Amino acid sequence: MKNLYIVRHSKAMEYAPDNSDFSRCLSPYGIKKATLIAEHLSSDLKQVDLMLSSPACRAYETALLFAKALNYPDSNIDTHDPLYHFGGIKQALDIISNVDQSIDTLMLFGHNPTFNALSWHLCKKFRDAMPTSAVVGISFSTKSWSTIAREQGSLLCYLTKKRLS
Repeated sequence: MKNLYIVRHSKAMEYAPDNSDFSRCLSPYGIKKATLIAEHLSSDLKQVDLMLSSPACRAYETALLFAKALNYPDSNIDTHDPLYHFGGIKQALDIISNVDQSIDTLMLFGHNPTFNALSWHLCKKFRDAMPTSAVVGISFSTKSWSTIAREQGSLLCYLTKKRLS
């Protein structure tokens, strides 16, 4: 059994000091929103084996907030450049399929539109939108990340601030 949690970064500041998209960090509202969802998730998810994050400030800060809530060491968050410069679903699937088989619960932090499209691709029962801070948990009946297939995942959870309110 493999469990994948796809987390869209939380609400970011409109502008970064250097005017780059990459350097946009979380807004105070984004911090509050991600913390709320991460803490809610921690009541059900007891262990994460690997967190991979886009190195963009807003995604990495979201990963840090989830790591804190899930008792995952900050130093073990692996920033992965392709999670920022996505080439679409194929590249996302390549990243997932190369995860070590000893990892049973994987959490990805990154960006739309790829994360929404990836969730739709992997789980036929998920057809919602992924607003900022959204989490889509998908379970696969397989022993290998390389064998996850289109629409073969089972929806574990779909968390948004609105759904928790």
